[in-house]
Amino acid sequence: AEIMSSFVSTKSQKKTSKKGTKKKLKEVDANSSSQQQSSEQQEESKKKKGKISAEEEGGIVKVKTSEINDATRVRNRRLVEEVVHNTSPAMNHEFMANSLRKFGAEVSKKVCDDVDSDDEDDDGGEEAATRLAKCLAFRRFIITKSLLLMSGSSSIVRAGARFGPLEVRSAAAMDKKTASTMRIAASLTLGPLLLVEFCAHCYELEQTSIIVASSQSSNSELSLAQLSMRAFTACVRGMACDAPQHAMSKASRVNALLTSAMGKASSAVPSSKDGWNFYRELVDNGDACVGVPEDELRLGKTLFSFLSLAMTSSESSNNSKESNTTTRLCLFSELLSNGMHGEAAECCHLISSSAEAFSEPNMKEQLGVVLLRAWELGPPPGGEEDCGERLGVLGLDHGEMDNGNNNMDTCVSSAIKVAMKMNCGLDGNTHVPLPDNGESSSSSSSGDDNLRTARSKMGLPTTLVENWPEKHQGRLEKELLSTSSGMIGIGTQVAWALSATLDIGKHFSATFDKNSPTKKQLKLDLIKAAAKTSDANFAREKGSISNTISSSIDDALNNADFVTLKMIPHMSDGSVDLAQRFVSCLLFSVSKMISASAPSADFLDANGSFASTLLKSTKRLYGILARLMLSFMSNPQSLTSKETKCFLDYLTATLMPRVSALLLTLQEKQETAGGKFLAESKIESHGKTSALLVFEKEKLDNALLKLGTKLKQAGL
Repeated sequence: AEIMSSFVSTKSQKKTSKKGTKKKLKEVDANSSSQQQSSEQQEESKKKKGKISAEEEGGIVKVKTSEINDATRVRNRRLVEEVVHNTSPAMNHEFMANSLRKFGAEVSKKVCDDVDSDDEDDDGGEEAATRLAKCLAFRRFIITKSLLLMSGSSSIVRAGARFGPLEVRSAAAMDKKTASTMRIAASLTLGPLLLVEFCAHCYELEQTSIIVASSQSSNSELSLAQLSMRAFTACVRGMACDAPQHAMSKASRVNALLTSAMGKASSAVPSSKDGWNFYRELVDNGDACVGVPEDELRLGKTLFSFLSLAMTSSESSNNSKESNTTTRLCLFSELLSNGMHGEAAECCHLISSSAEAFSEPNMKEQLGVVLLRAWELGPPPGGEEDCGERLGVLGLDHGEMDNGNNNMDTCVSSAIKVAMKMNCGLDGNTHVPLPDNGESSSSSSSGDDNLRTARSKMGLPTTLVENWPEKHQGRLEKELLSTSSGMIGIGTQVAWALSATLDIGKHFSATFDKNSPTKKQLKLDLIKAAAKTSDANFAREKGSISNTISSSIDDALNNADFVTLKMIPHMSDGSVDLAQRFVSCLLFSVSKMISASAPSADFLDANGSFASTLLKSTKRLYGILARLMLSFMSNPQSLTSKETKCFLDYLTATLMPRVSALLLTLQEKQETAGGKFLAESKIESHGKTSALLVFEKEKLDNALLKLGTKLKQAGL
């Protein structure tokens, strides 16, 4: 306020001085001009003698080119940076924090209440602070500057240091320790204030993504609530940065920020106090988290407010015998139930950034499963199966706007992408071979714990059947007991949910038998929620989900290709067996992903691009498998390992029939969804993909034939 008011006062003074100078110039006599000339001559003589200091000349000394040295450059650079630091306070996180405290949403609410209580005729007497507190454009400017600062897109100014973003590590005057300390301090200062901005803006419908989506404007900017959550996520990411010399761990730093932010939001937005306190007072079950560090357990409990399953409780009233049912929703589920999908998408990134502080992979995987199940809100209140009252953390009630607007963009694909990341791609589906002394029977609870602990040490998650919906648990237990199932992962669960929701192609019916699971055992609520939106939004979601699946398959194939091509040929006999088993398990997980995605590939896009991508991945799989089979020529005894046997059985019984059905589906693909014919270039591309797949299959058959001859000669 003082900056703005001083700017206005100096501007008005300059305007009045210009009028007076014209009159004074006419009254200047020759004596005054001569005196001025003499004074100028004296000043020039003093400069030559070096009697005038740098402070008298404004702090800048003019020197000749020959007199410039390193000391002069350093001194002038510091002077310039100090001037910019004083005149550009928006680059300083303390300025932005003070602006949010003085002119943020919390102060704006108090100002609006005070204005409503006073007379509305006295508008001209408002102070600058009041105008800035009610100015949404200025608030958006401060939040945007905070986002740019914390994300490293904006330069910072520090006296004696170079200009550069906050994440710069290589600057001579800012080492890694100083940069990380500055980033942590800025995150801890701005984070609580930005969460307050998010909570306060969520109550105003005009400042949420609901109104932005209903406007249907291509040039519409982010809502203030969505922008605030994005800036808060940048602060969480700053707390989780690498700071090896910091006294606190990543989990402790992130937990400190979230705890402080929730406490600040409870006091600034009183209507959210009960919601934050409810999750803060929950008692976590520590039995399911054996071997997890204490600081990570505390962080996991703090994240309950942002992401957890819906909890239903019944309370009997004193006046009547009927019980009142209440369903508690976390912040993410509350945003979904109110149609605030833009803010929910930013909350997905917040959860992903917070999960970076975990060193335990099972904690990340558990968060990923809960993220996919966040759409399980139960039956709506007042329906046939009344779930009673829904209470969220903030207590929002924008549900009526969501019921009549199905054209807004949802965040299903964002949640799936984050969940797949927490599952380490397809690594969570991969059964990594362990030493014989570390393996135990998978049917016993102690064996499951040993397997879970051993995979955790290798950075691989192991999903629990209890984490998934009850209708899925029977099917998942059967898959774990079977010898050819491998591991359960988030990727295959999403792929099967797509097939159960979208339907399967006509050529895939023969690839399923009577023991196949039902659609009820495969569906997920988030896929069903996306299917209920507009056709345009559902098409975008399906395209994004298919890209996520394709990327995970490519990453797994890249790892298998590297081990097969670069490592196995140079390994000794003792270690090559373990590497071959690992590649077999990795290709097994890829085969399961392709087999689960192929039945619904025709319904994920209109021109068959996803089906063609799956065939290209299958072609790569056949090529890697051919090289793997040839590597068994030196040690044919390793071919009898359990991992390789299960993979080859699944390849013959399941993958190849579904790939053949996918080839027939792509061959018949000649029209798009609009009834138009595919372009000839697209049809030609599909034909080349199919031909290359058949060629790689022939190469694989030749490799198997050579290996069979070798085994016959060895008497195996």
